[in-house]
Amino acid sequence: AWFFFDKPLTDVSPAEAAFLAALPNGPSRLNPHRHFDRAKRRQLTILDRMRRLGWLNADAHRRACAEPIALHRAGRAFAAAHFVDLVRQQREVKTNVRTTLDLPLNRFVDRTLSNSLDRLTQRNVSNGAVVVIENATGNVLALVGSRDYFEAESGQVNGAWAPRSAGSTFKPFTYLLALESGMTPATVIADVPTDFATSTGVFSPQNFNRQFHGPMRLRLALANSLNVSAVKVLEAAGGAAGLQNRLRECGLTTLGAKANHYGLGLTIGNAEARLLELTNAYATLARMGVHRPVRLLAGDPTGARRIFDARHAWLIADMLSDNAARAQSFGWESALAFEFPVACKTGTSSDFRDNWALGFTPEFTVGVWVGNFDGAPMQNVSGVTGAAPVMHAVMEHLRARFGTTDFVRPTGMVRAEVNPITGRRAGQGVAEWFVADNLPPREMPDDFDADGKVKLGADYAEWFAGADNTLRKHAVLDVAQAAKVRVLSPLPGTVYYLDSDLPPSSRQVRLRVNATSARWSSQTLECVARDGDVFVRLQPGRHRLTAEVDGQRLETWIEVEEL
Repeated sequence: AWFFFDKPLTDVSPAEAAFLAALPNGPSRLNPHRHFDRAKRRQLTILDRMRRLGWLNADAHRRACAEPIALHRAGRAFAAAHFVDLVRQQREVKTNVRTTLDLPLNRFVDRTLSNSLDRLTQRNVSNGAVVVIENATGNVLALVGSRDYFEAESGQVNGAWAPRSAGSTFKPFTYLLALESGMTPATVIADVPTDFATSTGVFSPQNFNRQFHGPMRLRLALANSLNVSAVKVLEAAGGAAGLQNRLRECGLTTLGAKANHYGLGLTIGNAEARLLELTNAYATLARMGVHRPVRLLAGDPTGARRIFDARHAWLIADMLSDNAARAQSFGWESALAFEFPVACKTGTSSDFRDNWALGFTPEFTVGVWVGNFDGAPMQNVSGVTGAAPVMHAVMEHLRARFGTTDFVRPTGMVRAEVNPITGRRAGQGVAEWFVADNLPPREMPDDFDADGKVKLGADYAEWFAGADNTLRKHAVLDVAQAAKVRVLSPLPGTVYYLDSDLPPSSRQVRLRVNATSARWSSQTLECVARDGDVFVRLQPGRHRLTAEVDGQRLETWIEVEEL
């Protein structure tokens, strides 16, 4: 049934069953690829006998005899060709090996990808790849590397292993770094037009929809895949070196350049990833922070090691599976919406050249890439419209076949109400999960004006006056509040990673307050004034920094680690 019709025996029609029953009487003489007419005559004889035996009524017999027989494409010498190629490339293959592949699942994935790509052909989409990993073992259960391995032009390119632009797929790991540095899902980031100084000039990221959203809690910023917020979060969490290091720990081998080559743009897709490695990195999140190597053969190693705190990994899974949180950008009924818990993330590279969808349950992780192997742009096909429908179909199939469970919440988590604009704990607000020893402060009367509106600082001035502002009924711009002296950088708890290969000039951070001048000091680090700015020279350890402004003392602290 699989060979001739590409389906299980349980799915064949009476006409197809009779056709298969005809073949054993003369496998060579009745080979349908060579002697179709002979096989067809024998099938009709069998259908007549089924009618006489009462196995088919007259109407069913008539329909079976008239049913066209569509044979599966011939000439495929082996199944799961890309998987087999990868095994041969990466493993020492003996005469007999036992792989981790689930062949029926791989065939379903192959058909699903092909059918989805058929619907996108008119939008200049020619190829895709899919990987399915069993989280408990690291076993690769399915791997399809292209639309058709036997297509002459590029079918044998393995899209599951070819490096492609990562789009937004690194963002969950950026936010995980933020949680490690002391932020929470309720920490508020100003999603407003922002310029970032880099070694190559000024970097001004834009959101996918070209809009800005003002005060955004981390949960909403991640769920809606906001670029400006992600860059700000990465900057506050220590920069590109930390993210690069954690992605490498998760098994990514494509980040070979120095961290300053990527800069803050690493979080929004200026690097490449392999689908197989990226899918396994997401499986690390699904395992609540435990990394396992992918397994192609039954004899591959099964070692596991913890990379992330289970509480932080659970919070990321909870945010990525929150359909209400992402509805602002993706709507309520996108391909990311499920009736069971699935943590999802999409990604789209510049000019729609690549798009991704990754999803995980406690049991399985599915990764999908869709694009063109020659790098040609697709016609307005994003991750949620190109790759996500494939991921969704595979996830539904896995659930139907194997079942699923919810993510088990680790101990040490508490739920609290927060103000949706300030992120501070409130008597009434929106419910949020926190690590028990890292709750946000309670809201204060000074957070509101006389009418009960939230007071926003000067960081929001341009956004507040613009068309993107949707909070005029709930917030007011308070320049006086913004004028209160505060540390802008580094934020308390920021972690910096030192790369020993980088020059000493890179081992320093600019110190900033929202005032014209400040006197900075530290008992453990050297603060240096240069060209009107103040920098601190970084050394490993935990350090406290003090800024004096007009008699006021402001404090912040940082951690510095060697890579």
